[in-house]
Amino acid sequence: MPTFIYPPSIPWNWMFQRPQQLLCQFSASGQTVLYEDLGNFLQPGIRSLSPTLLLCQGISAMTIPHPQPRILWLTVPSHINLIHSYNPDLVIYDAVDEPKEEFASWAPYFPAILERANLIFCSGQSIFDYFSKRHPQVCLVPNGVDYVHFSPTPKQRPTDLPSGKPIIGYSGAIAPWVDWELLRTVIQGSPEFNFVFLGALFQLNKFPLKFKNVFYLGLKAYHQLPAYLHHFDVALIPFLQTEMTKGCNPIKLYEYYAAGIRVLGTPLAELLTVPNINLESNPQLFSLRLRYLLEGKDFSKAERMAYAQANDWGERAGRMLQQIFLQAD
Repeated sequence: MPTFIYPPSIPWNWMFQRPQQLLCQFSASGQTVLYEDLGNFLQPGIRSLSPTLLLCQGISAMTIPHPQPRILWLTVPSHINLIHSYNPDLVIYDAVDEPKEEFASWAPYFPAILERANLIFCSGQSIFDYFSKRHPQVCLVPNGVDYVHFSPTPKQRPTDLPSGKPIIGYSGAIAPWVDWELLRTVIQGSPEFNFVFLGALFQLNKFPLKFKNVFYLGLKAYHQLPAYLHHFDVALIPFLQTEMTKGCNPIKLYEYYAAGIRVLGTPLAELLTVPNINLESNPQLFSLRLRYLLEGKDFSKAERMAYAQANDWGERAGRMLQQIFLQAD
């Protein structure tokens, strides 16, 4: 069985996203995973999450004896320059964002990735279109969801959720690619709803909205998220339509669907083919669609949940491992 090494990129317990999800799945299937945690650790050492999943906190994965072959798993483009530190048998780059706007600093590293990565996975179609024209081993693998984590109805209601009005919710990065102007217009015209936002600030110094019916509850631990999502009446994916977001395959879509929530978003390329989704870019139409959803009956919950279940992270990881084993042979 190979060993996957993930250089310091994302704190393990920050926002539990694609890297952590996939590496957990690899570990569950018997591969050794050495995750170099990002942070300052007063007592450097190894934290064992399972027999095959180790967090390297303040120490290098290379100091830990591990099975071969050694696979270097990269999601930050600049880490292509770290290859010499790990002496891997296989280099895999998992491409999840367009190197534009907020991630424009990534672009200079792409030539080295094309030259030195053995295999490239892509989460979105536009990202796949770029790499597949320039590299012989590229696979499209969209994001997914831990269906078992998000689908059961939680027993308790979080105490910091507002009450008395329908909840319109957002879970994810509080970031510049959210269409804050659209939300400002919608919220100003919707005093009868409460708008709840969960997530960490990213490239923003403060939460951008201030209204009596807006509640920013901050970053929630991954195990707490289902309890919040199940109390959303409608969930939002209100992203700007930019060169960066055209490659965005939102994880939140799958998590919302696994919890059975109706979703209203802007018409991102990756959302256009999603069944039973609601998409609007005009603020007035967005508001009208929101009211329509809350006034009408929900007839497609089972279909949304089935869609999420079919897009579980286990399916994604299995597909990836097939390609990785072909490369490793």
